[in-house]
Amino acid sequence: MRGKTKTYRFGMGLIVAVLVVGISGLGLSPALAANVASFSDVLSTIKESVVANHTLTFTIQDAWNASETLTLDFPAGFSNAGFANTEAEDYDITDDGAEKAIVASGSCAANSIEITTVDTVDPVGFTFTYCAGSTAIAASSIIVIEIGTNATNGAAGNDQITNQTAAQNNTNGKITLTGGGGFTDTGSLALEIVADNDVTVNATVDPSITCAFTGLTTTFSSLTTGAVSTSDTQTTVTVSSNAGNGVNIIVYDAGNATNPGLYKSAATTYLIGSADGAFGNIATLAAGTDGFGISGASSAGSGAALTVDGRFDASGGANEMGGLEVGAGAAVSIAASTGALASRVLTVTHKAAVSGLAPAGSYTDTITYVCTGIY
Repeated sequence: MRGKTKTYRFGMGLIVAVLVVGISGLGLSPALAANVASFSDVLSTIKESVVANHTLTFTIQDAWNASETLTLDFPAGFSNAGFANTEAEDYDITDDGAEKAIVASGSCAANSIEITTVDTVDPVGFTFTYCAGSTAIAASSIIVIEIGTNATNGAAGNDQITNQTAAQNNTNGKITLTGGGGFTDTGSLALEIVADNDVTVNATVDPSITCAFTGLTTTFSSLTTGAVSTSDTQTTVTVSSNAGNGVNIIVYDAGNATNPGLYKSAATTYLIGSADGAFGNIATLAAGTDGFGISGASSAGSGAALTVDGRFDASGGANEMGGLEVGAGAAVSIAASTGALASRVLTVTHKAAVSGLAPAGSYTDTITYVCTGIY
């Protein structure tokens, strides 16, 4: 009986010992691989067989320590022709938003990331090594890897990965991430590549022009030989047009149907000539001498400048007036632009002077403005 009892206890002890060893063994095994979190790749285009930039983002679960590697493998059909492990400019890598120095293979320095290998044989891939002597990138860090011309830290990237075809994507469209050298993270994501993802948008902008007028009636107080008079209301022309070659505003008057000016049609008829008694193009009006004309100034608005013609810009003084011409066939430009413009305002001032020969009575003139867009 005692022998049996000893055997029984020994057996129990053996079983317990085995269980304890098994449980302890689990604690001593290597760390299990973990999938990175929030793994994504934003491409500049998903159109087949064209070059694209890649922005890969993920949150690491394991710390990325010095001398450990991270490999990105692309599915069949992608091409990284032009990339090399000697061209660091094609890659940017950030750790929680902080740029990491990227170096060519063989140029490792502490806290830099080396482009160790670029596998250009289909299926292509890239392997990065966190250089010896580096401070570990902590678990839960957000890593962003930019590959292509979107890499701008330091020198600008000049190579891009060529997309696979849509048919190849239907077979395999997954990028895989694999840690190495003790870095245990892994991951995979699916990419969509399509035959075409470009939307052609068509639109037509119709030609347009507007000319808005104010001050369509203006009156001189009694004209006297003792002063140069200004009418009570200025005329304004507000112009907008998308004409690529600009706008031209022309002007002409009625006069006496033969010559321009302020006309007294009742007997005794009389014409105060524009710009003066000799119908000059420009005249500086003076008290006691017949003369009538207009001057212009441009203001406000945007786009191309509305420039007043030298005939009407009063550059010779406040009483320098431009002379009008009779009829549409003799119209002259008062202001013009060389391109599209919006809400430019032409302000026109009217002045007159009379000699002692001008008979008493009512004088009138009709001045006509025409806006023309040049498309």
